[in-house]
Amino acid sequence: MSAGSGAIVGTSLVSLYEGIGPQDREDILGSLAHADGFASRHYDQQQEYSNWIFRYQTRLQQRGWRFVNAIRHTPQVIFHPPELDSISYHVIDSAGSRALAELAQAAWSALRINRYAQTFFMTGNRNQELGRLQMIPCMLDASGEITLLVCCIRLTGTVDTRDFDFWTETRREMLLRITGGVYRFDPRVFAGYRDEIRRLLAGGADRAIRQFPI
Repeated sequence: MSAGSGAIVGTSLVSLYEGIGPQDREDILGSLAHADGFASRHYDQQQEYSNWIFRYQTRLQQRGWRFVNAIRHTPQVIFHPPELDSISYHVIDSAGSRALAELAQAAWSALRINRYAQTFFMTGNRNQELGRLQMIPCMLDASGEITLLVCCIRLTGTVDTRDFDFWTETRREMLLRITGGVYRFDPRVFAGYRDEIRRLLAGGADRAIRQFPI
């Protein structure tokens, strides 16, 4: 499947695939930007991520996105950068879920995160959060409804250094967590909030949307 356009909304990489019309594209990006800005006004995403993502997802559901299925993923310990190229997770089957998961996997592979991980495995000297990203592919499912996958990826690094009599041993590992789920869009619900969200975005109350072709 080829993509029509992409956008950076807050810290989310959004991919809008062919078949989604201009009005729906505007509504989708507007609702995502609004949810991002709403959550960010209540919580700092870096310091209070669990609360932030709860607010984000709740706002989506209040503005026309119906939650369908959750991502199922057991946290993975990563010992070598190439392991990041073969991450996997499961989305409970529903219309479009499998295709969305494949699109998110392709976007992840294209980012070549393993290149950035190499620096940590070579020189990392403290425990730290290494990165956090939301990938949101959006498409029409077999029934013609708009679905999207909010795929939240978080990487943290741990460094264990032990001093012996004549040498120092350092062990580095990364922990990968993936959360999120599939949502289905109800344009009739969103229509009741469209004008309000447009005003908020126009007034700079939420984060800017940066669009680009993909």
